[in-house]
Amino acid sequence: MHKLFSAPPYTQEIFATVGNKVARVRLTIKGSEISAENEYLADLAIKALSSGKISRTNVTVGVTEATEADLIAARNAAPGKATEFDQMISFVRAQAKAEAAAAQPLRVEIVNSSDFRERDKVIRVARDSSGMLTGATAQAI
Repeated sequence: MHKLFSAPPYTQEIFATVGNKVARVRLTIKGSEISAENEYLADLAIKALSSGKISRTNVTVGVTEATEADLIAARNAAPGKATEFDQMISFVRAQAKAEAAAAQPLRVEIVNSSDFRERDKVIRVARDSSGMLTGATAQAI
């Protein structure tokens, strides 16, 4: 195959806030290639594009959660967008602190435990001479 034209691949990263995360979207486009089977057809393809092959553009999109390191690297690569990246970095740090705080065990203290305490009761039973129950009195202590 005689390669007539080949576009270089192109990659771009985009950062965006999605919900309570910062997403990193990486778009990679593999450029098109035009090729012909032999040199004679390559000459014809160059002159008239009547013969040859054009491959489809290959696009790959990858979406992942952006880490603080990703955002710092992007900020260093694009100083003109430093303010935007600084906001995203502070957002990621705040989310990390919130997740760490949520992961801590929760301490519960009951301040009015006397209201929940079961009170002991004493029951006084009265019986007649034959042993039959004639009455009972319950008293909380």
